[in-house]
Amino acid sequence: MFAHVGILAYSTFRETVRDRIFYLVAVFGFVMLAGTAVVSPLTVGAQGKIMTDMGLAAMTVFGLLVVVFVGSNMVRKEMDKGTILTILSKPVSRRQYLWGKFLGLSMTQISMIAVMGVLFMLMTLLAPGDFSLRFVGAIYMGVLEMLLITAVVVFFSTCVSPVLAAVFTLGTFAVGHLSESIRDFGAMQGTVGQARVAEVVYYLVPNLEVFNVRGAVVHGETVAPEHMLMATLYALAYAGLLLLLAGNIFARKELRG
Repeated sequence: MFAHVGILAYSTFRETVRDRIFYLVAVFGFVMLAGTAVVSPLTVGAQGKIMTDMGLAAMTVFGLLVVVFVGSNMVRKEMDKGTILTILSKPVSRRQYLWGKFLGLSMTQISMIAVMGVLFMLMTLLAPGDFSLRFVGAIYMGVLEMLLITAVVVFFSTCVSPVLAAVFTLGTFAVGHLSESIRDFGAMQGTVGQARVAEVVYYLVPNLEVFNVRGAVVHGETVAPEHMLMATLYALAYAGLLLLLAGNIFARKELRG
């Protein structure tokens, strides 16, 4: 089982890093990240904070774009080509296929964020007084967030078209960062029904603010180890649940060559 998943993951990793969209987004991301070194000196007295904030934000944004544009079409592309039937004709279950796709795209994601993270650390190292190992914790939290979003796009890619999968994934990302505000607003300003809907949204959509430590890191705080542990468990549990649901849906899906 694990050997089959590993082979699929590696194959997906190789396929995604050769995708033209991946290169386009990655190059644009690196350019934007490098651009923070140009912009930050223009902000008198806050160069370090601006560079840190923009650098960490760039990694999140372009990591998200890779997940959405590559991941949303990943399964559909093989269904349209008929290659998925060839893969599944081997001793590979549909659930193993999805796990392989998830892990392969996750490997791509981690590789890109790692390279961008190294570039970011080098930039902060060259800025006197701005380099700190606390940035490693922030980058790690960004990786966890993108792993969870990868599970989200894999889930939607088994249910709907690539366009809708991309839209729903972006919507999940946006609502996931606003879920606490939506719940609080519904409780304070809405009716009883609206408050209940807001509560359902809060518990149904992943709370991505768990991974948002950018503000704290920008102001010199270090991500607590216990927070990273809880965030890791949260990401793994939520991603595992989504992949379980995706596997059940995909197992019942009719595939045509």
